[in-house]
Amino acid sequence: MLEGKLVRLRAFEQEDLDLNHAYANDSETMLRMYKGMPFPSSLADDQQWLNGQSSYTRGEYQFAIESLTDGFVGRCGITHMDWKNRCAELAMMIGAPHRRKGYGREALNLLSEFCFMQLNCHRLKVSVLDFNHAAIACYESCGFQAEGRLREEVYRNGRYCDVIILGKLYPNESEPTAHAD
Repeated sequence: MLEGKLVRLRAFEQEDLDLNHAYANDSETMLRMYKGMPFPSSLADDQQWLNGQSSYTRGEYQFAIESLTDGFVGRCGITHMDWKNRCAELAMMIGAPHRRKGYGREALNLLSEFCFMQLNCHRLKVSVLDFNHAAIACYESCGFQAEGRLREEVYRNGRYCDVIILGKLYPNESEPTAHAD
């Protein structure tokens, strides 16, 4: 368990199922977060996903985000881990009633520290739809920098939008090193 001043990151529990299902099926969340088809999941689908969340998984590691005062507020984690190159792709979802309270920023900082200090990651990356300005601002406030743009990658709301790739390097490893010739 990872704990900050506002939130703790912990394993998912069965009692998180209903709120996770409601937050993930919120229409605004689906349109802003998912790059695929914004189609709602069934409670049975979410139960199957929850059953797959384990400390023994080999690629996706999701934490429940719990406010120290409001209970379950969302989830964050690693959606893809490249062990050879020490690179993790991260994602986060904060339920609509809990946005803009600092929970996402603190959760992302806790997750980043976990990836750097416990998993020996060198690089973290996230991808976000170009119109999700709140998510971009959150990632940038946590030290992520825009690295690229996938032009017209996702069709959403009657138009093609870009996907912004942001990355963050382990502190002290971003400095260029001199190589002996």
